[in-house]
Amino acid sequence: MKVRLWKIAAVLALLLIMTVEIVFSVRGESLSWDEGDHIFAGYMSLKTHDYGLNPEHPPLVKMVAALPLLHLALRVPPLQGRWYKTESYLDGRELIYRNGPNDGGRYSANTIIFRARMCVMAFVLLLALLTFMAGREMFGTTAGLVAMTLVAFEPSLLAHGPFVTTDATVSCMFLASIYSLYRWVKAPSLLRLLTVGLACGLALATKHSAIMLLPMMFVLLAGELVGRWVSVGWRQSRRLPS
Repeated sequence: MKVRLWKIAAVLALLLIMTVEIVFSVRGESLSWDEGDHIFAGYMSLKTHDYGLNPEHPPLVKMVAALPLLHLALRVPPLQGRWYKTESYLDGRELIYRNGPNDGGRYSANTIIFRARMCVMAFVLLLALLTFMAGREMFGTTAGLVAMTLVAFEPSLLAHGPFVTTDATVSCMFLASIYSLYRWVKAPSLLRLLTVGLACGLALATKHSAIMLLPMMFVLLAGELVGRWVSVGWRQSRRLPS
């Protein structure tokens, strides 16, 4: 029991450290060039079910980032029928920078950006947790903790992971998909198969490049079948009389 509690405490400590690092990091980061249109597109998707403002990316990250903004009394700029990239880019800046006290609103740009980023941070923490779980199941608890520690102190992930973009989240979903496939191959069941489908669906809802998961998983499954076939053939050959 003590050993188990120690493992749980270590994982929770790493998650807490990562959270603190991210919070202090993103508070000093200015808005990246594409975060504004992602936030606006996600907000409009939730409010008006309009998914055409940022069609080059699926809606998952954008909609999750916009969740803490829904209950705020924000002044939303009206759509002007411009090209979708221009529309989402300019309206996103209007939504973020024209709702502060100087414009008669209540929420500064820093407040809106910080709230959106804190929601996206959940995917970064999930990535760290999945890294530990996969490492522990494949190579042992020590390996899982070492891998999670590397993720928890990875500078690029800490600096850019909570941004309202798709890269860190799709990395999380790639790992979730491959790890769930590994667990299904190891012990097939309907629940584990459904988990594989859910993880792949979330990956595809995050970034279009997640389509690469399909050939990757096909190759992994083919390798598993070939490995089992070779293993069975080798065991049978050992039983044959000389």
